[in-house]
Amino acid sequence: MAFKSPHVSLVSFSIEIGADATTNVMQIETDLHLNTRHPSYDAAAIERLVRDAQSYLAGNADQITQIRLVSNRSGQT
Repeated sequence: MAFKSPHVSLVSFSIEIGADATTNVMQIETDLHLNTRHPSYDAAAIERLVRDAQSYLAGNADQITQIRLVSNRSGQT
């Protein structure tokens, strides 16, 4: 089942390989501003996105251990 949630433009999965561990990552591209100082920052929308991603992983992706949010919006300062 595909992950769907408001404000999501792309979902990809990756593996990060470190000296001590390998981590599976679900990367979510969003149109939300992630910088808390930006005037358009929407904490409630971000919290919903994180909850949706965590719920998705609980039922669909046993090996994923991290969620990464990436904003595709410019002007993050």
